[in-house]
Amino acid sequence: MSDSRIVFYFDCASAFSYIGFEFMEKYKALWGVSVDYRPIVLSRVMSNASNSFSPYKLPHLLQDLKRTSLITGIPFNGVPANYAYDPTVALRTLQFIKTHLPDDKLTQAMRRLWHMEYVDRRAPESTDDIKYALADIIDTNIVDEALGAADTLDALSANIEDVKHRRGFGAPTILVYKSGGATQPQVFFGSDRFEHIAFYLGKEFHTMKQLFANPRI
Repeated sequence: MSDSRIVFYFDCASAFSYIGFEFMEKYKALWGVSVDYRPIVLSRVMSNASNSFSPYKLPHLLQDLKRTSLITGIPFNGVPANYAYDPTVALRTLQFIKTHLPDDKLTQAMRRLWHMEYVDRRAPESTDDIKYALADIIDTNIVDEALGAADTLDALSANIEDVKHRRGFGAPTILVYKSGGATQPQVFFGSDRFEHIAFYLGKEFHTMKQLFANPRI
């Protein structure tokens, strides 16, 4: 395992966080780096950065996502009808899982919630939605515990402040700490910056199609 490490800030309500996560999981295995997944509320990060979302942008983003899905095999069927939903319950649940359960439970839960949203096209907004999605991964009482634990909200707020401190403006926001390099991380934004990250770390890089066809990972 490399001493380099990566912090990956994401929101369930961010389709490019979902795509970036699937790429990150591939490169995590290929590069032998540790990845710390941290939930944030994207709308608060964007508001702080005065980053407004143009209504003209969504159709282009959806087309990009469909193309990426065709190239990589990452499943994507579109977004829920109520796409501008409140992800707080999902994010607090993921933060609780991150703190109290093994690492593999967090990544399983992240993927399952994104599949609910972008494959089943159902927003993981309510407590019942999230319990349904995670029923075979965790004890669903954990969702209630997560909402009753003040520290999950505190952790979300701390993560958001971290991104603000780095002048982040969206998701995913990725911090890369290089082994033997500068003490401060390099900041990368988006799901399409892995070639940049590979170059910075001196690691192997593949095109999208090559990466997802690689039998080693």
